[in-house]
Amino acid sequence: MPQIHPSAIVDRSVELADNVVVGPFCIIRGRVNIGAGTRLLHRVTIQGPVTIGEQNLLYPHTAVGYAPQDRKFDATEEGAGVVIGNQNTLREGVTIHRATHDEPTRLGDRNYMMVNTHLGHDVVVGNDCTFANGALMAGHVVVGDNVTFGGNAAVHQFCRVGRLVMMSGVVAVTQDVPPFCVVYDMRSVGSLNIVGLRRAGLREHVRPLKQAFQIFYNQKLPNNAAADRIDNELGDDPLCREFAEFIRNTKRGISPYRPAADLNPD
Repeated sequence: MPQIHPSAIVDRSVELADNVVVGPFCIIRGRVNIGAGTRLLHRVTIQGPVTIGEQNLLYPHTAVGYAPQDRKFDATEEGAGVVIGNQNTLREGVTIHRATHDEPTRLGDRNYMMVNTHLGHDVVVGNDCTFANGALMAGHVVVGDNVTFGGNAAVHQFCRVGRLVMMSGVVAVTQDVPPFCVVYDMRSVGSLNIVGLRRAGLREHVRPLKQAFQIFYNQKLPNNAAADRIDNELGDDPLCREFAEFIRNTKRGISPYRPAADLNPD
């Protein structure tokens, strides 16, 4: 049976797996389901509808499922809530707000969210991401797998951040960031994430991705024309196809290129 500290407040509507641990002064209200092995250390607050999977660890002052920071949204509406996968770590002060539409705010599996990171309403995050202290994702942001944010990195609402992107600390983007890229500076892409690709065991894709990157950022073609050329010339490589498809599907536009060398002029 679950372990619930006497000081915790847990509504009767809450469903807890047998070995869930709810620590001192936690508050869980509404329609909430928490899977096996998940631990709430203390002073964690959850407002349903929220579904949390297995083997998650929530540190003090984490707040999940509260109303979106949206003036148009009625804070009394439950909405679609929040869905969190398995084996995530949410450090002190993490906030994840519930959705405003029919699909929940989502956090995938094996993500590490450091102190005071924030997922706004309707955000969707993939798997195996790392967000350093103070990283911020505004409403409707979509983040792919294996993404890393430096401290205080921020993403504008409705932007997409592709798979294996690395964002440096104290930067922000207001347009989509293609997969496999690095953001070094405000609102711009600086290079491919070559180190990340090699560490992920994708070394053989580096050369074709360099060509795809050059076609898109240096040939000055319209997005669809660049994506078509990448498919035509490099379509045998699945990561190049992924890069092209991301470009083709942008709605906010793609973050411009500013070479990393330009950030430290002589």
